[in-house]
Amino acid sequence: MRPWNDLRKNMMAVPSLQRHLKIFLQRGSARWLQKAPVQAQGTPQIYTPGRQFLRQFQTSFRCGICSQEAGSNVGVRCAKLEGRGLVRLEGPDATELLQGLVTNDTGVMWGDSRVMYSLFLNTQGRILFDVMCYRVSADTSEQPSFLLECDAEVQEKLTRHLKMYRVRKKAEISTADDQLQTWAVFSNNTVDTLLLPISKTQTTNCDRCPTDVTDPRVEGFGRRVILPKNESLTRLIPNSTEAGVDDYTLHRYQWGVPEGVIDLPMGESLPLESNLAFMNGVSFSKGCYLGQELTARTHYTGVTRKRIMPIEILSHGSSPPDVGAKIISEAGKNIGKLRSYLGNRGLALLRVAQCKDKKLLVIGEDGSRMELAALIPTWWPQEQEELRD
Repeated sequence: MRPWNDLRKNMMAVPSLQRHLKIFLQRGSARWLQKAPVQAQGTPQIYTPGRQFLRQFQTSFRCGICSQEAGSNVGVRCAKLEGRGLVRLEGPDATELLQGLVTNDTGVMWGDSRVMYSLFLNTQGRILFDVMCYRVSADTSEQPSFLLECDAEVQEKLTRHLKMYRVRKKAEISTADDQLQTWAVFSNNTVDTLLLPISKTQTTNCDRCPTDVTDPRVEGFGRRVILPKNESLTRLIPNSTEAGVDDYTLHRYQWGVPEGVIDLPMGESLPLESNLAFMNGVSFSKGCYLGQELTARTHYTGVTRKRIMPIEILSHGSSPPDVGAKIISEAGKNIGKLRSYLGNRGLALLRVAQCKDKKLLVIGEDGSRMELAALIPTWWPQEQEELRD
């Protein structure tokens, strides 16, 4: 047993090997579950509009974590993201339609992962929608089928955008909000959320957890889970607690991850300033897509001087500042704009090299001062030209 123990110790000492081993075990469990019957013989099947899509979605996303034994998940929190909507896209030409409109390569979803992070841009190369794309189809032999998770405030606009560029492509676009709900799984105590054990005694059918994926934006940030509308994720993950949307928002701010139209104003934000490349949301080797020219030119010939960064509010003024308020240095130099905040955490678009180790100010209309400090996320690449003075 000693050689095996030594090997295991060496593998656990390397995070990448440990991560790949966990993924291997997870997928092995998922494949075993896919062979198990999910419906007793003789049970009638009732198909209603959208039910076939839901059944296909549930079958495709058999969750590997459902076969794990229940364990200690103290610190694991589950937040129902009621502010996120789901758009259903399916049909023979669904992949072609999506490929021509998003910044990332849809081929990512046909590999080991079923999810990708991406943006829709306008013709000027500015952000319209930030989305999580989930592949529903089991493999390429089936008709392409996807779910697009977006900010619920712009869900109808995303639907119209897809229909406008569909032209004669064979693709159906509709909402999935009546059947499915998005959850975020995260931890404030650095608990490993790569494998979250869902007790088999608490879920008699693995279809209750149709999709469970690692958030593709930042490693260690958390997971995304899509469940049937009235299901509770905390019931499926022992010892987990249900968190509010504000808890998840604070988690995002601490990590420096923008999401939705408040953090990424529609038609104003630029992809690379929003850390799209850092968050695995763009492919510079795929073919053309709407808004590609400015993004590609900036990547290959320019330097991104401004970026969305997490901020810590050191002191609040007598009146809360407006979103979009100007941020200045103590010398009065314009440094950037406030994007969003909650409590003493937030996000701001800042000139990176000019805000390091400096106290920043937001001056209210009544002259009150809010003091804040910018933080550089640990997941950013260490050597960046824009970080140099």
